Amino acid sequence: MGEGAADYNALGDAIRGVVAGTMEAADDLRLLFVTNLRSEGHLHDLGPGGVMNSAQHYTRREADSMVRSFQGLGLTVEPFFSEMEFLEGAIGAGDLTDTRQRIVYSTAEGGSGSGRRALLPALCNLLGLPILNCGAHASSLVRHKFHAYAILRESGIRMPETWQFDQNGWTGGVAPPRGSRVIVKPTYESMGIGVDWDSVATVDGQFDAFVVGKVRKFGQPAVVQAFVSGEEVGVPVARIGTTYALPPIAQRRANGDGYGRRPKTFRDEHVAHDLSHMVYSASGVEIEAMRSAAVSAFDALGMKGVGRIDFRVDADGRAWIFDTNGEPPPLAQTCWAVAMERLGFSLKEMLALWVGICLLDYGLAHESVQNESSQQGISRP
Repeated sequence: MGEGAADYNALGDAIRGVVAGTMEAADDLRLLFVTNLRSEGHLHDLGPGGVMNSAQHYTRREADSMVRSFQGLGLTVEPFFSEMEFLEGAIGAGDLTDTRQRIVYSTAEGGSGSGRRALLPALCNLLGLPILNCGAHASSLVRHKFHAYAILRESGIRMPETWQFDQNGWTGGVAPPRGSRVIVKPTYESMGIGVDWDSVATVDGQFDAFVVGKVRKFGQPAVVQAFVSGEEVGVPVARIGTTYALPPIAQRRANGDGYGRRPKTFRDEHVAHDLSHMVYSASGVEIEAMRSAAVSAFDALGMKGVGRIDFRVDADGRAWIFDTNGEPPPLAQTCWAVAMERLGFSLKEMLALWVGICLLDYGLAHESVQNESSQQGISRP
């Protein structure tokens, strides 16, 4: 396995136990799968009114593929194609004769602005429905870049210097110094939304006007962050009783080149599909430092279940966290899927792990799996 092989082997044993427990319980589970649909065709992340939230939705074909993947575990899957549709189904009486355990998994991105990801976790908590996603607070927090970054810095985690610009100007009256090379991003978004070829700029006398223009285009505050040139790496993280980092995965252009001195843009990933994933190669010390930082960030933000922590690695091998993701997509050719493949697991087993972690979180897993999880001697990286 290379660097960290002993830890990966122990982690693999834990994953196998959870996967087996999920497969054993599958017949007794109903997965309520919530997503939003968009039409086929060209994706746009920004429109006249700001961020186009449909950029984070899936086509019906993609949604059906995800449903089939979960059905492949032996689960009964009930799809809902909007939050409103889910609200009506979850709150309604439903089939009272079906006593199978309901669990929820959501990729839904309805609404706009800050806090929208908290809706379904909060509702599920109120209704007593187990949900694979992070809880309401963490779901909201990781989608507010400025707040999340402040917590990570206070936790002693290496972060690029970060500022925020809103309708009142620079938050706290603090702006980036002249000469800084920075990236400008929407505060509440993921998936590279709002990041394009001119998002990286040098702070000069016209920079405030430039950021004002970006805020108008975004329709929300902008986060301005010192830009780190170098390799872009995602570290999948799972909480199986305690928190563990999977192998780091480099995100590069389709031809294998790194993004280097330029950002990975929304167009790169979602329009031109100029993106590939491969296991990140570095010294054992650098790998373990990155995995340790990913675990610390996941815990500091109160995340649960599964997530991903994104880094930029500079020329000196230092890893800087620049983004967090509490809802990794249940798809092949993603950081999560490639990391699981590195550990010897399939996409089907990845989804079984996610469901099994949810069962563990809510005390619903088979007793043998709960015991195994609590007794695992896996050292945190």
